Amino acid sequence: MTKNEKVIILGKSGSGKDFLMRKLTDKGLKPCLKWTTRPQRKFEEQGVTYNFVDNFEFLQSINENKFLTHQEFDVTPNDSDPEKWYYGITTNEFESSQVMIMTPGEFEDITEEQRKCCFVVYLDIDTSDEHYLTNLSWSPDEKFVFLAEVNRDQNHMWYTMYDASTGKLVKTLFEEKNDRWVEPENTAVFLPNSNTEYLWLSERDGYMNLYLYDINNKYEKQLTQFSWVLKQIIGFDKSGKNVIVSGTGKDGRETKAFKINLKNGRFETLTEEPGVHSVQLSPNGNYIIDSYSSIDVPRVVKRKSLKNGKEATIYTSENPIEGYQLGTTEFVSIKANDGVDMYGRIIKPANFDANKKYPVLIYVYGGTHAQMVTNSWLAGSNLWMQWMAAEQDYIVFTLDNHGSANRGFAFESIIHRQAGEVEMEDQLLGVDYLKSLPYVDGNRLAVHGWSYGGFMANSLMLRHPGVFTTAVAGGPVTDWKYYEIMYGERYMDRWQDNEEGFEKSRVHNYVENLDGKLLEIIGSVDPVVVPQHTMSLLKAFVDAKKQVDFLSYPMHPHNVRGLDRAHLMKKVLDYVILNNQ
Repeated sequence: MTKNEKVIILGKSGSGKDFLMRKLTDKGLKPCLKWTTRPQRKFEEQGVTYNFVDNFEFLQSINENKFLTHQEFDVTPNDSDPEKWYYGITTNEFESSQVMIMTPGEFEDITEEQRKCCFVVYLDIDTSDEHYLTNLSWSPDEKFVFLAEVNRDQNHMWYTMYDASTGKLVKTLFEEKNDRWVEPENTAVFLPNSNTEYLWLSERDGYMNLYLYDINNKYEKQLTQFSWVLKQIIGFDKSGKNVIVSGTGKDGRETKAFKINLKNGRFETLTEEPGVHSVQLSPNGNYIIDSYSSIDVPRVVKRKSLKNGKEATIYTSENPIEGYQLGTTEFVSIKANDGVDMYGRIIKPANFDANKKYPVLIYVYGGTHAQMVTNSWLAGSNLWMQWMAAEQDYIVFTLDNHGSANRGFAFESIIHRQAGEVEMEDQLLGVDYLKSLPYVDGNRLAVHGWSYGGFMANSLMLRHPGVFTTAVAGGPVTDWKYYEIMYGERYMDRWQDNEEGFEKSRVHNYVENLDGKLLEIIGSVDPVVVPQHTMSLLKAFVDAKKQVDFLSYPMHPHNVRGLDRAHLMKKVLDYVILNNQ
């Protein structure tokens, strides 16, 4: 061998080494093999560099046609049973000649399809700037890969098409821009029996609507022009002429299924009953299975024909909490300062007496991509809320403020660069509504929330002192500089470009205002809202000589799950009951 030749081996140590060496020599090769029971990626011996190759690289090299041949030969060491080995000699595409060896099990057990899967192509992404690669999908013929590429500032998206065989960019199909943000949330869905036409969901006109594109031209057609939110493409009916989707319909608290004609955009509602519907499409496209609930309907499951509309009820749930003492759960609607209706939920105590005065716990989330109030069973409330009302004579209230999901882009994006501002304004309108009720004790208000809701609980308690006696902030964002970049910069921009917004929303700046009881709770290994948020806030409280309570759940991430969840909720509710006096 020459000094520059490399030998790549994949094998095991054993007594067959010398025999294998002779066999390779007989075939005109000049092997220099290094056996090891613990294969290393690279080693040197006598000035020659050897690289270890695993079966994935071996097969990839075969698929890239870098082997002149891959053959088998027998090795019979020490009169033992014959054992077949495989070797290959590479072409000059490598720096020098190489020999690859595989055992029979590693080669023969791999199917042709699996070998094809080992062929790796890297997309030729433009890396001259910082940007996100999102919403990857394939064309049905597997010739092209599609990406929604979003710039670092997340106000410009390019929908790009790459050649799957080479990784090269073919073209940019379309672009979207918005002064606030562009957030592609769904992959392209190709029409049945087409490798070129696809559907795309976009909220570019203010609501999530359906668009039809063709990869071969700039053809674009907006199929729907709803002033409500489409949520998901479920599939196509058997004819392939209609697409089945889910969306809110005119009531943003609901989810229904619709059939939309791909030619003219006409639609019909498939699920007429009020409520939140979860729909599955049969494989043949003839039927849907519809599972739904509403504020007073626990669960109904139906099968419905897409051909003639006939339906059959498969299951009707009994009330799972029948016989328990419960309060009443009702929807409320509150006008925001911009005239938009905000949806709320109020849970009143069991044996409610309008002549009494009741304390209130406000449960808040308030952030994007979430909706607390829905027309689902018990209006989307948790059972601990029902317990608090029924057993502790509390009113439990929740309001979906601006920024919440499923109300359209304007309603959600008004928070841009000013997280917490409009949300608090809306929540305080909720407080005004509560205080207007003759049966609410306006001097006994508490607030609790987690994650974005923890940010809201802290902000409401500290920036509006005197409104709440008690707050419990779980997993709270306290400084948006510390939060995950894609989420944080989408809504707040980079902190260097929005110092005023970041500083105004920073909870630490308001610790001097603490008036009442405040409990901070985190998971000790939270990878989402990292403990730095709360640790730095606690330091600010200490520096300000303000007393605050704190609990960390050991080894829990962002949410406290399992048996410890019961401990968490008891801690939260006991704290509110004890201090909201």
